[in-house]
Amino acid sequence: MRKDFSIDSFEEITLKGYVWSPDGTVLKAMVVLAHGMAETIERYDAFANFLSDHGYGIIGVNQRGHGPEAQMLGYLGEKGWSKMKEDLKHIVDYVKNTYDDIPVFIMGHSMGSFLVRDFIISYSYLVDGVILSGTGYPDKISLKLGQWLAAKDVKKHGDKHVSTLIDSIAFKNYNKKIKDAKTSFDWLSSDSTMVQAYIDNPYCGQIHPSSFFLEFSNGLYQLLYHPDYSNFKDGLPMLIFSGEGDPVGNYSKGVNLAAKKYDALKFDVKKILYPEGRHEMLNEVNRKQVFEDVVEWLDEINN
Repeated sequence: MRKDFSIDSFEEITLKGYVWSPDGTVLKAMVVLAHGMAETIERYDAFANFLSDHGYGIIGVNQRGHGPEAQMLGYLGEKGWSKMKEDLKHIVDYVKNTYDDIPVFIMGHSMGSFLVRDFIISYSYLVDGVILSGTGYPDKISLKLGQWLAAKDVKKHGDKHVSTLIDSIAFKNYNKKIKDAKTSFDWLSSDSTMVQAYIDNPYCGQIHPSSFFLEFSNGLYQLLYHPDYSNFKDGLPMLIFSGEGDPVGNYSKGVNLAAKKYDALKFDVKKILYPEGRHEMLNEVNRKQVFEDVVEWLDEINN
C-alpha cells in the first residue's frame, strides 16, 4: 500500500514522496530511502512494493532539486548538501516517532548513498542498519578538480548556470567499457527497457547546474577525506551492493575500498558484487535476485 508523504524543508520548500507499507501483515521494520542524482523516488516503486510484500515499510521523498516540485532540476540552494542531510534526519525522526519499537534502516543509492554515508557520521545512533547501493570512493584529485571547476563557473555565471563542460567531465567516460552502447545512459543498466524509461522520464537525466556539482564535490571531499568518525555506532550492520560494471564504484575498486573502510570502523559489513551488473542494480535484468538479497539481509538482521 502506497500513501503520499511530505515534509517541510527548512521552511523553504515542501519535499513530496511516499510511504509504502505492508497490507495486512505485521510491520517488521522501516527503511528510509535516499534516491540518486537526476532521478525521482517514484522509480523505486517496484522495489518498495517488493519490500512491503515481505513485511517492510519504506519511506522516501524527492530530494531538493529533484522531481516535479523542484524550482530548477538539480538546484539545491545555499548549503543544499547539508540541508539534504538534515532532511534525512527529519524523516528518520518522523519514522521513529510514528512507528513505535521497530527497527529503522537507512538506504541510499548513488548520490543518496554518499548522503547516507554523511548522515551516519552524525546520526548513526538513530538507525539499526545501513544499505548502500551504487556507491564508490572518488579520489582526491577528481574531487578537487570538480570543486575548482564548479566554484569557478558559479563565481562567473551564478549558481543556476548549467555547464555542459562540467557535466561532460563528470560523465563522459561512464560508457567506456560498454561495447556498442546505444545511449549515453547505458551505464545505468543492461536492461534497455529500464534505460529508455529513464531517458523518457522528464525528471531524469538532466544536466545539473554548476552549484550542484560544487555542493556535491564539497560534501564528498569532507565525507571521504576529512570526516569525524567519533560518533559511529560499533557493530552497526551495513549492506553494500553494486554491479561489477558500475563506473561510479570504479568497477568494484571504489566499492571494495568503501567496504574496507567501514569494516575497519567496526561496522558489520556485508558486500555483494553482481557480475556484469551496472550502476542501478535495482533496475538490472536480475533485479528480482537483488530485491531478494536485500530482503534476506534485512531478515537476518531482524532475527
